[in-house]
Amino acid sequence: MSMQDVLANATALSTPTAKEAAKIAAVAEEAKRLVDRQAGGEVAGVVFGGSFAKGTWLRGDADVDIFIKIKLGVDEKRFEELGVDMGKKALKKYSPQLRYSDHPYVEAVMKGTRINVVPCYDVEKGRWKSAADRSPFHTQYIVEAFDDSKKGEVRLLKKFLKAAGIYGAEISTGGFSGYVSEVLVANFGSFEGVLNAAAEFKQGQVIAVGDYDVDVVKGFQSPVVIIDPVDPRRNLGTAVSPESAGRLALAARAFLKKPSMKFFARQPAKVNRRLYPNIVAVEFSHRKRSPDTIWGQMKRSANSLAKQLELAGFVVFRHACSTDEETSGAFAFMLESLTLPPYAARKGPEIFRRSDTDSFVAKANGPLAMWADKEIRVSMIARRKETDATKLLRGLLQKKDSGIARDMITGKLQIYSGGERRLSGQVKAAVDELASTESLIF
Repeated sequence: MSMQDVLANATALSTPTAKEAAKIAAVAEEAKRLVDRQAGGEVAGVVFGGSFAKGTWLRGDADVDIFIKIKLGVDEKRFEELGVDMGKKALKKYSPQLRYSDHPYVEAVMKGTRINVVPCYDVEKGRWKSAADRSPFHTQYIVEAFDDSKKGEVRLLKKFLKAAGIYGAEISTGGFSGYVSEVLVANFGSFEGVLNAAAEFKQGQVIAVGDYDVDVVKGFQSPVVIIDPVDPRRNLGTAVSPESAGRLALAARAFLKKPSMKFFARQPAKVNRRLYPNIVAVEFSHRKRSPDTIWGQMKRSANSLAKQLELAGFVVFRHACSTDEETSGAFAFMLESLTLPPYAARKGPEIFRRSDTDSFVAKANGPLAMWADKEIRVSMIARRKETDATKLLRGLLQKKDSGIARDMITGKLQIYSGGERRLSGQVKAAVDELASTESLIF
């Protein structure tokens, strides 16, 4: 298929039908009326936000965000209480649930459509008090900047990012949010423009629709810096992981080289089970917490364990974690080998650095051999403290200071290699992630 044919078909798949749009609009208006009824003297207004308000939502994938604009005189504690109370009362017939991002909000499914009720302060532009205060201004910016054609380009990009597994700024994904997708189209003009730019991304590249302060941008640390048009001091790229930035560049190159409809539907990864024996898996139960909290704890914990495996001499190719966002979780580590030789070489400082050399020798703790080498350093052969990755992980997970998030893990731990038993659930998800090749890209 030609690029034109692919984009025409993908546009049809991404664009809501008139019937669907009318249904979502009716549900949204009903939900807003319910929230409006709860508004008292502390509320300045209730407005729509997100992709529904901007008209950039995908066919079959509509969420409705309703923002409660709370007056500036309300303190932070009352601000959170008021937002939650209004959301729960408004949506009480639809089993509302408390969710957390930067602050709590209420979520419910109403007639098949997910409704989010989020508090924000009624601020002037630039005088932000809470993390959600920019959202109404984001909506206004996109509504004013985009015609129907631009909205279609955003839908194509969102569909493409979903297929690549990099859509969403949640910690679990570390990808490109809906608003970032809109900003990218605003900057590069079209879906193709975004992909042409992404195929040539450079480390630390700055993407900005308008002017920005160069000195402020120098302090940003992210693979790609994306300036928020509503707040030029904010880097939208902070939420984008290095992996997601790399996958976008690769997916863009692959699509531009050979356009295909497969780039608009998630493709199954190619899992090489021959790598299972090189993967050590940790299966466990964890406390139920908000998704962002548990994913953040798990990723930090997995990074800490991987670092300690490396410090012990193991070569860690990749590591991953997985959770059902309820109580079941897993870590997985792909190693060059699950066991190490009993002895290891250790290289010390330059011999002419007398105090450093004396310290190294004093701490050697009974080396099997020690000598002055050709680099004029002290070298030695020492016995390894741990040669089995499974045993090392078990010991680390039983220590209080191992870098694992405090009180995260509950219940019994199971630690084993991927080749030892049949895998299922979260541990299979983590192991398969390590042993897979992204078929959409490679």
